[in-house]
Amino acid sequence: MTPVCPFVKAARPDDAQLARKHGAEHETQGGKDSGDTATISPKCPFGYDSQSFKLGPLSCMICQALLFESSKCLPCSHVYCKACISRFKDCPLCGADIEKIEADTNLQSVVDRFIEGHARIKRSHVDTNNEEVVSDNKKVIYEDVSMERGAFLVQQAMRALRAQNIESAKSRLSICAEDIRDQLESKGNMPELCSQLGAVLGMLGDCCRAVGDAAGAIKYFEESVEFLTKLPTDGLEITQTLSVSLNKIGDLKYYDGDLQAARSYYFRSLGVRRDAVKSCSDVPSQILDVAVSLAKVADVDRSLGNENVAVNGFQEAINMLGSLTLKSEEASLEQRRLSVLEFLKNQLTDKQSEPAP
Repeated sequence: MTPVCPFVKAARPDDAQLARKHGAEHETQGGKDSGDTATISPKCPFGYDSQSFKLGPLSCMICQALLFESSKCLPCSHVYCKACISRFKDCPLCGADIEKIEADTNLQSVVDRFIEGHARIKRSHVDTNNEEVVSDNKKVIYEDVSMERGAFLVQQAMRALRAQNIESAKSRLSICAEDIRDQLESKGNMPELCSQLGAVLGMLGDCCRAVGDAAGAIKYFEESVEFLTKLPTDGLEITQTLSVSLNKIGDLKYYDGDLQAARSYYFRSLGVRRDAVKSCSDVPSQILDVAVSLAKVADVDRSLGNENVAVNGFQEAINMLGSLTLKSEEASLEQRRLSVLEFLKNQLTDKQSEPAP
């Protein structure tokens, strides 16, 4: 299944659309403004908003995310994340020799306050405490952008993770997870929020795995699985996140040599994906996911000495992919289908070519 980011939101109307809309309303009302309230988006003094993020004074030029453990190079005074600049001997911006690196606590305090005010989920949809009277008969209510705030934190975490600034990524994701839990407590198990929390917990597991902390990774992946299995799996996002977390636990168990545990998690993921295909059989990416899960289970079966069972699993996956027809615009899926199909056929060919004992 093509991954669906649970933080993706439909774009909000741009300023031009709003201007046209308000202009039309103004004309129909004969030039009189009869509204009692208006909703506006919050404005950030640094020019950031919840739809885009530009590199600026609060960003690290190396990882391109918000500064974490801000550190100043001496003597040039350029500032980066501590983990990012520690890999350099010369300043990446000016090329000056780095004689010393010291913490910039004042700037980091500004970054932390920025996150609290701009990137964290803090308000209900309409918070009367944030109303601002702009005239005798009109109030402005600042629009809640909580979903976009979560996406903002995840975006910063992903940038940091790509740059191997793992502690920065974990910090942003932990804040995001805390905020989503608060929202779940106040609003109940909304599918969108549930999917987001499962994805964030999975990303925290990825952070642990990136630094070799297998136990920490399994803890987060299992927490993601435990949370998502309590929910109806009729949504593509929840199904995808759940099956991926199960597979990642299986991978860690496999690399640790615990084949029975690995097979158990792979098999659970296969079950989730089979159920998804039953309820939505016209999604090619889901069929591809089932084939991948069949290959994982079969590979472990072979390692456990269950050759006949493994061959049957590989063959079922081959038959499934062989009958899968993709449209011309699904080129990326076709490439993936051919890659998985080649792997599966090689598993059968290599075994058949082995000499008899």
